Amino acid sequence: MPSQQLPFKASRRKFAFWVGLGLFGLSERLRAGVLDDLAAAAMHATESNETSESQATPEHWSAAENSLWKWFERENFIDNRWQLTGITTPINKQTGESYAGRSGYLDASLVPTELLAAGESSIAADTIYQPDGPDEGQPAAERRARHGRPPSKWLRSLNADELRIWLKRTQVPEAGVSGMTFWTHLTRDHSFDPDRIDGLTIEEQAKLHAAAHYGY
Repeated sequence: MPSQQLPFKASRRKFAFWVGLGLFGLSERLRAGVLDDLAAAAMHATESNETSESQATPEHWSAAENSLWKWFERENFIDNRWQLTGITTPINKQTGESYAGRSGYLDASLVPTELLAAGESSIAADTIYQPDGPDEGQPAAERRARHGRPPSKWLRSLNADELRIWLKRTQVPEAGVSGMTFWTHLTRDHSFDPDRIDGLTIEEQAKLHAAAHYGY
């Protein structure tokens, strides 16, 4: 007898959810605790499998900060580009207290221990403006290793009109963002002056962000 296919596609988590829901409902009628255990096990197994799959995706972490807060950012290599996939709870730089305005942040235990140990020095290394040297106006491996944080003084010195001309002549691999706008990421994490990039379109902001990650 040919196998029957479901008339819809469902993720493993959704499938486990509905299976678990049915088992929980049945356990209520039969008052059978073992069914509760089976339902919980089904959900746990699915979550564990999806977690292991996400961990298989290449990732790197970096320290970040603004004038008030510091945190760690996780990026994963998805669809042939590094994408921001979460940040840890921001810590107030003056009081040491965690930000409580929203939830959904990554657990700090996920941050590599060596980066946690480096803590303050990692943040400082990402934000200090280093001299550009002889490669001004060209991509540099050192800046690329810092994921474009900060870009060269030369790139940050250009205004929107100059950037628009330069971007049209430049070819760089795409670099996406997640959970924020390009504007926020450029001004907060890549140290661009908001006044200098004011007027750039979203497409131009995206390419400028890619140029920063490429090492310009």
